[in-house]
Amino acid sequence: MIKIVSTEQIKAWDVFTIREEPIASIDLMERACEAFVTWFVEHYGASHKIGIVCGTGNNGGDGLGSCAIAQ
Repeated sequence: MIKIVSTEQIKAWDVFTIREEPIASIDLMERACEAFVTWFVEHYGASHKIGIVCGTGNNGGDGLGSCAIAQ
């Protein structure tokens, strides 16, 4: 089962990680992008094409970063 988390929970995890590691916000975003691309390729292969849609809430960089890493 996949656990669905709220926007507030994700933001709190980001703040906690940035404070406790410490890690810059941009580096945390790049880490998330790399993790997504790695997971996707492991599950679906590198030849699949997908579209990434980013909504509001400062997540455009995550989508753009995932596209850049996948290239």
